Amino acid sequence: MARAAKRPAKAGAKKSAKKSPAARAAAKKPVPKAKAAAKKPAKAAKRAKPVKAKSRAKQAARVKPAPRAETSVPPVTQPMRAESSSDAIPRMVGPEPSDSGRRSLSARERVLRSSPVVEILDDPHPIGALRRFLEGVRHEATPQQAQIALGAAQLMLLPIARDHRGGGEVKEIIDLVLSHWDQFGDRRKGYHAQEFLKNAFIAIGVDRDRIQRLQDLVPASPSSDLLFSVAGAHAVARDKVAMLRAVERALEAGATAAQFRRDADFVVYTNDPDFSVLLARAEVPQIPVDVEPHIPTVRAALDQLVATLKEFGEPIELRPPVRLDAILDAERARKISLPNDYRALLTITNGMTLWEHMFFGAGDYRELTQLALSAQRYLQSSAEAGERGIEECVPLAKWGTPTDWLLYDPRGRLRGGEPGYLLRVDNQPQPIEDLSTVLERIEYMARETLGTN
Repeated sequence: MARAAKRPAKAGAKKSAKKSPAARAAAKKPVPKAKAAAKKPAKAAKRAKPVKAKSRAKQAARVKPAPRAETSVPPVTQPMRAESSSDAIPRMVGPEPSDSGRRSLSARERVLRSSPVVEILDDPHPIGALRRFLEGVRHEATPQQAQIALGAAQLMLLPIARDHRGGGEVKEIIDLVLSHWDQFGDRRKGYHAQEFLKNAFIAIGVDRDRIQRLQDLVPASPSSDLLFSVAGAHAVARDKVAMLRAVERALEAGATAAQFRRDADFVVYTNDPDFSVLLARAEVPQIPVDVEPHIPTVRAALDQLVATLKEFGEPIELRPPVRLDAILDAERARKISLPNDYRALLTITNGMTLWEHMFFGAGDYRELTQLALSAQRYLQSSAEAGERGIEECVPLAKWGTPTDWLLYDPRGRLRGGEPGYLLRVDNQPQPIEDLSTVLERIEYMARETLGTN
């Protein structure tokens, strides 16, 4: 495979050697220093030695990601951390996205930024400017007027709340918008209304009366983000009963227990038994133990993979097996459930390294080993980047680089369906049927890559 790939490159090189008279004349012209310097790496690349087989193997083992489906990205109105309000404002008014639309990081560049929003936020007294704008709305607001008012209000809230959570300006903005709420018509159930409510719950502080007024406006089918903010507002206000109800609704809507555990608003309830029970119920589903049927198929796939790697002289490290009760103890310590075929693998080899693929052993789930820490950093950074559900995934193997992993998706949120294995290469999710398929895939890529060298 690797040798065949070189032939077209050589043919192309020979063709390029036959230059036209014009090209030869152009080549004689002196090259400016900056351009000459830029060409040096290219010349060095021509003199470079061929890539070693092991490096090619590492690249080939990275499965080619499937192309992403083209989807329209809805505008986002989440305020950005900026020194001035104008840095955080959107550039144009776009259509209000559907509730099912997903937001991406690049969508921040396409959020609402109408000239009325700019004028409101850049005014020396932005709350007064918003008040004048709303007073100029007669009867029911047009869709654009509602969008401008809700967008400007939500963009004002969080920057103020960072320094004065629950302060007078926060309450003034909320009261102003709520006094005109009925004028927004159907927009009260839309995306921008939910974003305003979400930011209002985050900013309101200890104010149970206003929290209740805001909660009365939450639509019948709110987003999990909005419900999470409702729960956070009740937690800050120390209204435990309302907080637990909101937490339960947020979990049902798609929020995760991990989100609640790492959010500072819920720290005071960390050891609260009612809160802990509620989160425990939403933890990773338990998988009944049934290891024996999987041992023959896993062993056969592993033996074939090991034989192939030995044939090509690749490094192999298989650790001594571990008892099933020790595996289950590690699961309880980590509050996870491993699939039965991976449990079967651990009874054959308690962790292994095959052709730069590092598979977890039971000890990697009990202790913060280097492999466990690497997985923890990857899952945390992915969750912070907005990937919902990845914090619930169980790491199984490092796929050669710090950003490529084999995971078990216990709820199927990233797989888009049933629970199961998920290979992530270059952040592209690729569902895999089972562990035997994983081992067969490595064996196939090793034979295809190493067999051509």
